[in-house]
Amino acid sequence: MSDQIQRKMASGATWMVLFKLIERSIGLVSTLILARILSPSDFGVIAMALSFIFFAEQLAAFGFDIALIHNQSTTREHFDTAWTGNLLLGLSITLVMLLAAYPIAQFYKQPELVWVVCALALGPLISGAENIGVVAFRKELNFRKEFLFQLSRKALGFLIVVPMALIVRNYWALVTGILFSKLAATAISYLMHPYRPRFALSRVRELMVYSRWLLINNLIGFFKERTSDFFIGRLFGAGSLGTYNIAYEFAHLPSTELSAPINRALLPGFAKMADSEEVCQGYANALSMMAMLAVPCSAGLAVLAPYFVPAVLGTKWLAAVPLMQVLAFNGAVLMFHSPVCSVLLARGHPQMPVIANGLYVLLLLGLLTAVALGAQQLGVLGAAMAALLSSLLCTPVYLYMLRSKLSISPMVFLRAIARPVTASALMTVVLVWVLPSYDRSMSELVVAGWLLLGVGAGAVIYALALAALWVLAKMPSGPERVVFDHARKLAGNSKLSPPKKDM
Repeated sequence: MSDQIQRKMASGATWMVLFKLIERSIGLVSTLILARILSPSDFGVIAMALSFIFFAEQLAAFGFDIALIHNQSTTREHFDTAWTGNLLLGLSITLVMLLAAYPIAQFYKQPELVWVVCALALGPLISGAENIGVVAFRKELNFRKEFLFQLSRKALGFLIVVPMALIVRNYWALVTGILFSKLAATAISYLMHPYRPRFALSRVRELMVYSRWLLINNLIGFFKERTSDFFIGRLFGAGSLGTYNIAYEFAHLPSTELSAPINRALLPGFAKMADSEEVCQGYANALSMMAMLAVPCSAGLAVLAPYFVPAVLGTKWLAAVPLMQVLAFNGAVLMFHSPVCSVLLARGHPQMPVIANGLYVLLLLGLLTAVALGAQQLGVLGAAMAALLSSLLCTPVYLYMLRSKLSISPMVFLRAIARPVTASALMTVVLVWVLPSYDRSMSELVVAGWLLLGVGAGAVIYALALAALWVLAKMPSGPERVVFDHARKLAGNSKLSPPKKDM
C-alpha cells in the first residue's frame, strides 16, 4: 500500500509540475505582452485592489477542501456542507468589499480604485460557487484530471486578457481577465465532475474542528506574502508597487512554481501514510528534487536580472532589477518552508505552521517598520531586503517544529539542499566573473545575446558541478540518481534500437 501511495504521489507531483510549467509559460507570455502594453502603475492599481480582496478572502478561508482531503471517511454531507460554506463565505466577501471600495481608494489615495474594487469584488462569489466535487481529484490522487481542470481555466483567462489589453490599454484588461478566469473555472468544474452539490450545513461543526487552524494559517500566510504590498502602496504609490509585484512574480517563478505543484500532490499523499519513516523519506525526496531544480534557477535569475529585465520587459522596468535580485533569493528560501508546512498539515498538526508563519509576519512587520522610520531612503528595495531577512531568520523555526512533531532532523534538510546550493554558488561566482556589467548603451540584440549566453553557460556549469559533487559523495540515492538512471536507460535503449532502413 505504501509503495502504491509513493508512486501516486510521484505521479501527482509530475502532473502538477507539468501543469505549472505550462501555466507559467502561458502566464509568462501574458505578462511579457502586458508589460509591453501597460505601465507599472496599471499593475500597481490592480495590486492595491487585490491586496484588500485577498485579505477578505483569507479572513473567510476555512480551507474546507483541505479538511475534506484530510478526513478519510467523508460522506456526501461533508461535501455539501463544504460547498455551502464556500458559497456563503464568497457572498459575504463580495458584499463587504462593495461597501469597502471607497475607503480602500481613500487609503491608497487612488480615486480610480473604487470601481476596480467593485468589479473584482465579484470574484469571491464566483469562486465560492465552484463545484466542490473537483476536490475529489486530489483526494483520490487523480492528478491527471486535476491537471486538465487547472490548465483549462488558465488557458481561457489568457485568451481574454491579452486581446482586452490591446483594446483598452489600461488596468481594466487585467480586471476582465481575472473575472473571466474565475467564471471559466466555475463552469468547467461542473463540466468535469458529475457531483451536484446541495445546500447543507449539517457537518459544519465537524469540518470547522480542522479548518479553524487552516483559517488562521491562511490569514497569516496572506500577511506573509502581502504585507509588503500595503507598505509599498501606501508610502511609494502605484508605480512602485507595480514594479515590485512584477519583480516578485518573476523572482519567485523558479521556486514557488515548482514547490506549489509538488506540495499540492504531497499533502494528500502524506495524509494517507501511516509510517513515520516513510514520511521522513518522502519529505527528503521532495525537498531534494525542489532544491535541485529551483535553487540554480533562482541564483541564475539573480545574476542575470540586469539582462533579463531590459531584454524581456523593456527598459521602463529597469527599477525592477535590484528588487528581482533580492527577491530571487527570498523565493528560494521560502520554497524550503512550504514542504515543512505541507507535512505538518497532512500529519494533523495544523497549528504548527500557524505559529511559524505568525513569527515570520511579526518579524517582517518589525523590519518594514524600521525601514519606514529609519531607512526610508532604501525605498522599495528596503522592503525586499526585509522580506529576505525575515525568511532567513525564520527557517530554523520551521525546522525545529518539524523535528519536535515528526522527529525529522534538520540534518535531513541540510543533506537535501547541500549539493544543489553548493553547485549553484559555484555557478553564480563564475557567471559574475565572466559576464560584463550591463550598460544602457547596449543594444537590445546585445543584451539578449548576453542573456542567452548566461543561461546556457549557467546550466552547463551547474550540471557539471552538481554531477561532480554527487560523484564525490559516492553517488547516493536522490534526484541525481533518478536523473542518472533515466539518462542511462535512454542511452541503452538508443543503442539497442536498430537503425531504420531506407525506404
